Amino acid sequence: MDRPQTCIANPKQYPDAAASLTEAFLEDPVLSYLFEDEEHRPLLLSAFFANRLASRAETDLLLLPSGYEKSAAALWEKPEKDSKNDSSYSGAIAAAVTVLGEQWISDRLLNLGPLFEAKPETKHWYLAFVGTRPEVRGKGLASALIAEITETCDRAEMPAYLESSNLENVALYEKHGFRVTGEVTLKNGPIVPLMWREPLFK
Repeated sequence: MDRPQTCIANPKQYPDAAASLTEAFLEDPVLSYLFEDEEHRPLLLSAFFANRLASRAETDLLLLPSGYEKSAAALWEKPEKDSKNDSSYSGAIAAAVTVLGEQWISDRLLNLGPLFEAKPETKHWYLAFVGTRPEVRGKGLASALIAEITETCDRAEMPAYLESSNLENVALYEKHGFRVTGEVTLKNGPIVPLMWREPLFK
């Protein structure tokens, strides 16, 4: 089966992309840990992704699968991004605090600190999020959104990095050349594998 084509999202497609990611991550271990209230999680995730995508940093690349633009999305961050001075999540955090209160920051958000600290300093492409709505899984949409950039990495001889927020997805990332190089255990929360990909030289 041919791999689905991909396209770069335009701002008018961001709401659909946010909706796809919201549905894809409803049961994600890390985001379920971050937003533990199941009743309010859909709303909180929707606001989280909407605010994150609305930042539209020049170093962001939001990809969609052609023909399934409303069904899946991947947010990649380019190697030029300065992760030490990253304000991409400011709006998303502010929206969550409005609903959950400032105590949420110390109870949950700060516990993600080790993930941020573990991020390699070597320049790399970073896969922040990739998700597919449940009803269209199995069509290779996520793989297409990953391969689009890993092939770019190979041509540019650039590594890539991600945190697998769901252990079940490790095998998928391994198929694309990522390897587990460490892990972070969140306080009273899930284990998160850290995955690095060296470029393939041809």
